[in-house]
Amino acid sequence: YLTIISIQFGVQPLLVKQFIDKQCMTSSVVLCAEMAKVVGCLFIMFSDETGKRCFSNWKMQDCLVAAGIPSVTYLIQNYCVQVAYQNLDGVVFNVLNQSKVLFTALFSFLLNGRTQSSYQCVALLLVTAGGILVSLPGGSVSDGEHQENRPWGLFCAVLASGLSGLGSGITEWALQKHGRNSFLLSLELASMGCIILILTLLLGLSPDAVRMKESGFFLGWEVTTVIPVLTQGLSGIIVGIVTQLAGGVRKVMATICGLILTCLLQQILLGMHLSWSVLAAVPLVAGGIYLHASYPPRTQ
Repeated sequence: YLTIISIQFGVQPLLVKQFIDKQCMTSSVVLCAEMAKVVGCLFIMFSDETGKRCFSNWKMQDCLVAAGIPSVTYLIQNYCVQVAYQNLDGVVFNVLNQSKVLFTALFSFLLNGRTQSSYQCVALLLVTAGGILVSLPGGSVSDGEHQENRPWGLFCAVLASGLSGLGSGITEWALQKHGRNSFLLSLELASMGCIILILTLLLGLSPDAVRMKESGFFLGWEVTTVIPVLTQGLSGIIVGIVTQLAGGVRKVMATICGLILTCLLQQILLGMHLSWSVLAAVPLVAGGIYLHASYPPRTQ
């Protein structure tokens, strides 16, 4: 499982650039990824007695309280992630994506009162420094095709990390206060995201609504487009399973390996040479997320 996380994390940005055409509507990519997540959660839950236990006492009111706001934040986050994938190279995106550790710590403290250890505070500073380095002018590869909207990509990547932190804080509150099963909550988040997305398309509230009516829902799709969509949709489920089986520290080690893998693949397969700031940011962020996972606050 740890190998799967490393590979998925490392190759996902490259898969998106390679197999998702710029003409593809973001709504279609996000909706199909969320539907894959729904199917994956249902499969896991009903592979044993978890599904029956969860749905025997399921109530719509509890679902709305636990998943209502997070479903909106995760939906916008997924939009931002797809935009960032298309406008940033893989290493820069994966480095900035780790700034969600900072936002998660912030919202976890504000919503749940969870404090950080001194080591974790140092870790957050390292992650922040890494994010600043890759955001500097020239902090990327010299590839004009993918850098024309780099500021927009940077903004979307940071916004996605902030929304991820907010969603994680609310999700932590729901899991702790309401004792909600993690797979049930993931299923609810994905299902509500699908409903919101479909309604915005049908009511013309989505920016993709006009394009969908003119060119169809699967504009720009090819058979290979399914690959990054499925890996994106199922990655969260796999991470949840790994965290339960192997623990958070090993999951972080898999993330670090994936970050290094992105660097290697980008250099070898695409011939993109990394700038000094990116090369400096990668070990900073890797060390930061390792410190943050390895030295939690001491229990009183």
